[in-house]
Amino acid sequence: MPIVPPVGVVIANFNSAPYVAAAIESAASQTIRDIYVVVVDDASTDGSDEIIRNVLSRLNDPRFHYVRLGSNVGQAGAIRRGLAELKTPFVCFLDSDDYWYPEFVAQHLTAHLNADFPVALSFCDSHIVDSSGRMLAATAWWFDFNDGKPAHRLLAPAMIPDIRSATGEVTYSGKRPMILRTKWTRDSATNTTASMMLRRNFVDLVLVPPDRLLTLYVDYYLSTFAALLTGVVAIHDSLYAYRVHGANRHSNGEVFGGLYSSSTADWGAIRTGILQLVRATLREEAAAIRQAFGDYRYNLAERLLTDVLEPRSWSMKARDRVRRLFR
Repeated sequence: MPIVPPVGVVIANFNSAPYVAAAIESAASQTIRDIYVVVVDDASTDGSDEIIRNVLSRLNDPRFHYVRLGSNVGQAGAIRRGLAELKTPFVCFLDSDDYWYPEFVAQHLTAHLNADFPVALSFCDSHIVDSSGRMLAATAWWFDFNDGKPAHRLLAPAMIPDIRSATGEVTYSGKRPMILRTKWTRDSATNTTASMMLRRNFVDLVLVPPDRLLTLYVDYYLSTFAALLTGVVAIHDSLYAYRVHGANRHSNGEVFGGLYSSSTADWGAIRTGILQLVRATLREEAAAIRQAFGDYRYNLAERLLTDVLEPRSWSMKARDRVRRLFR
């Protein structure tokens, strides 16, 4: 019988000195041992370098490699520098202020190796925790968001935690579903960079814009491309902790419950900017993407993006087609 493929991990750090050690240790604690980890420090100025060197020295793990950049290049640039050290068919990108649970890599591999349909991206739910790791919410509300859920519904047993009185530890015993999503819409939602596992050749194909255009939001960029071209698998188990610590570059809001604003930034403008970048890359890399996925999938991706970014233009084209039919 075949065995699981190796997985590469890039931990990109910028000024996350209080948290980066926990991120590195969570990668070292994965139940799947055939992983290779590159820690990239993106020219931090907060003492991260010393912390990273100390934790790697303590771990003394040959699977880990460290790269310190001399100048800040942003999220995409740091990830690309880490990828240059890896030759694995699957890759993950762990944000240095978050941390994985031990089954993260194993569960993502089961999603990718499903016997239904291969995809470029799997993503999972997350616990929302504070700076010290105490839980604020048991799910990211935007994870695989579906506003068609009934307003009144039973909470399934798998959603209800057990709390150990002696330690205060919160655990969830029920296993939640994995869902294949093969259609992208403007409101399609995944989760943060730390939630994902991707096929390396897919990342190499689409992660081509200059570093300055993707200093943040690599997660939305890659997940949009994956949903457009291959489909994605949503793992409804929370396999990592996302920290809301007060200095997040995007999620600087508080957890109020409900559909709370995780950031004070204008997400609509951010989303439009990233979608425009996706469409520009789709067009610039048209030959390679058509060769990889065929004309049908390429044309569908182009049409869906245009429908979102130019709704008036698209509706006018549709009306023109209808008029021609009745001439």
